[in-house]
Amino acid sequence: MKVNMPVTGREVELGAETLIVSKTDLKGRITYVNRDFLQISGFAESELIGVSHNIVRHPDMPVEAFADLWQTLAENRPWSGYVKNRCKNGDHYWVEANVTPIWEEGQVTGYMSVRRRPDPVIVRQVDELYRLFREQRQGGRRIRRGAVVSGGEGLAGMLRDLPAASAFNLLGAFVVGVFLLLGFAGNQLGVAAPILAVGAAAVAFLVLRLLAGSVLKPLGTVTATFRSIAAGSYNNRFDFDRDDEIGKVLQAMQSMQIKLGCDVAETRRVAEENLRIRSGLDNVATNVMIADDGLNIIYMNRAIHDMFAAAESDIRKELPAFSRAGLLGANIDIFHKNPGHQRAMLKTLSGTHRAAIHLGGRTFSLAVTPVLNESGVRLGYAVEWLDRTAEVAVEDEVAEIVEAAARGDFSRRVAPAGKQGFFLRLANDLNRLLEISQQGLKDIGLVLGAMAEGDLTRKIDADYEGTFGQLKDDANSTVARLRDIIDQIRVATDAINTAAQEIAAGNQDLSSRTEEQASSLEETASSMEQLTSTVRQNAENARQASELAGSAQGVAAKGGEVVDQVVQTMSAIHQSSSRIADIIGVIDGIAFQTNILALNAAVEAARAGEQGRGFAVVATEVRNLAQRSAAAAKEIKELISDSVIKVETGNRLAEQAGKTMQEVLASIRRVAGIMGDISSASREQSAGIDQVCLAVNQMDEVTQQNAALVEQAAAAAESLEEQAHGLARAVSVFRVGSEAALATARQPLPPPPVRRELSAGSKSAPPPTSLRLDDEWEEF
Repeated sequence: MKVNMPVTGREVELGAETLIVSKTDLKGRITYVNRDFLQISGFAESELIGVSHNIVRHPDMPVEAFADLWQTLAENRPWSGYVKNRCKNGDHYWVEANVTPIWEEGQVTGYMSVRRRPDPVIVRQVDELYRLFREQRQGGRRIRRGAVVSGGEGLAGMLRDLPAASAFNLLGAFVVGVFLLLGFAGNQLGVAAPILAVGAAAVAFLVLRLLAGSVLKPLGTVTATFRSIAAGSYNNRFDFDRDDEIGKVLQAMQSMQIKLGCDVAETRRVAEENLRIRSGLDNVATNVMIADDGLNIIYMNRAIHDMFAAAESDIRKELPAFSRAGLLGANIDIFHKNPGHQRAMLKTLSGTHRAAIHLGGRTFSLAVTPVLNESGVRLGYAVEWLDRTAEVAVEDEVAEIVEAAARGDFSRRVAPAGKQGFFLRLANDLNRLLEISQQGLKDIGLVLGAMAEGDLTRKIDADYEGTFGQLKDDANSTVARLRDIIDQIRVATDAINTAAQEIAAGNQDLSSRTEEQASSLEETASSMEQLTSTVRQNAENARQASELAGSAQGVAAKGGEVVDQVVQTMSAIHQSSSRIADIIGVIDGIAFQTNILALNAAVEAARAGEQGRGFAVVATEVRNLAQRSAAAAKEIKELISDSVIKVETGNRLAEQAGKTMQEVLASIRRVAGIMGDISSASREQSAGIDQVCLAVNQMDEVTQQNAALVEQAAAAAESLEEQAHGLARAVSVFRVGSEAALATARQPLPPPPVRRELSAGSKSAPPPTSLRLDDEWEEF
């Protein structure tokens, strides 16, 4: 079973008139709910339609109760019981629920449930019993067709569920058996016939009581229930838990009672909605009339009654038979000159149709809307009336006044007499608008007229707001600005006049200076030509000197190379002399050793005596040769040493000569570079002087042109002076109220700036910017 949580434990009690109605399909999905259902459950209709009905099931309800409900409905029987439902917020409410199948063309198509406020005493008892079922402590109790019953059905239940034919057959057999038993007992006991008659009567009485209990009593219940239903009560309680023919009747009556209760609830809902609509229509300010499909008036609200009451006398001028009291039930053809045309148009009307009619000098606006039922069948028409007589009159009056205002006539006004409410306010506001517009335009016209006559002292002093206030400020600002402009023009005119005179005088001075400048430029051009010739000669001499320096540089370079070769040769000689000295030293050493060996040989020969005499002679000769070799080697060594010393001296001198040649070569290179620079500078100087000559020639031409321009400027200055006088005469027609002040406020113009002589290469600074009106004349 679905468990809906949470639960709060708070109970919501149903009102005495609350009737909860819902319908489901065969699967238990909700297809319809009434307003009471929505209010008590807290759900929206969109949250319920199409959802299983167990959405409101409370977890305290036992499973057995809903199992019994669905079992009973499956048997196509109505079900009645007490149910605890859950609200959307977790609260709960108890209902006495009556559920029945919905039959359509012999088939069950769904289920209908009607729920009312239950008896609180019964609710407490049922709640306790349901608790036992939840706790599985119900014992032998069970829920059968909505009620909690104990144990089995027994014989009474079996007899109750027998069909009526079977019950009568069983009863007849019982009566016959009783009579047979009485007859047999009478024969055996010898009982008289009267006693048998009494026994038969008793049996008959018993049979009648049984018939009354099984047939007459249920029929009485049916009769009483029908009477209660006829009286408008659809909550009748009776026992319909039988399966015989009478039980079927009671079950059908219960289903009928549930269905009628549902229909009554729906009818009441529709009636309440209609009542709200009727009450709303009765009290709305809109004039509403409703006609049936035959165009007979069936409803008129209070507003339309009041409208026709006010217009009745005027309408009778055109419709003498018109009566407000007789409109209800009359046909709307009385308002139309061609009813056939209107009927044909209304017959095909599918939306709102708007029209206007004129009756007795009054204008009525109508909005006709067809009224259709759910099947689209035309039930009638709703007509909204609006008496636009006063509105149309005001519209015409306002249109005429606006048209006159568009033509420039602001003197007309809307008459407030006879107007009230919106139209009175409209008249007053429109009149005020016209008054302000007229006065504002008049003030502006006066200012513009004064301006046209040259009077700039006139301004608007009245107080205005919004656009007119802005217009006033703009007009006054325009006049003030024009005054300032005229004052500036007057000052500027005087300045222009003075400047023109100064320009004329300056032009004369400039003309004479231009002539002097032209003469000076001619002399300068001649001097520059001579200077150019001299510079060219210097450049040629510098070029030749540069070539000679280049030749000297080549010779010095060759001398340096020769000195380097001499130094290298002296170094080689020095190295060779050193090696010869070394060789002589070796020879000297050999002679010394030979002398020693000869001495040793002489000693050995002396020791040998006579045998060594010849050897001694040889040794003596060898010694003599060694001594002579040593003496010769000594002399050669001395000569070589002297040569080495001299070679070293020559080497040092050669090195000094090489260094000197390098210095000479470097000096010659520097001289050659300087001569090259001098030659380049001479060439550049020559080119520059050529350009200076060209510039001087151009200056000469420009000076000639300036002389012509000076003459033109002089003529322009005279023309400017004449125009300044004309402008002064034109401005003099304006009155600004400060002519005397302007005359005293005028100041002489500053003298023209002194032009300083500019040195060569300097540039003149740009003139400072100024807002004075005569700046451009000074620059000219």
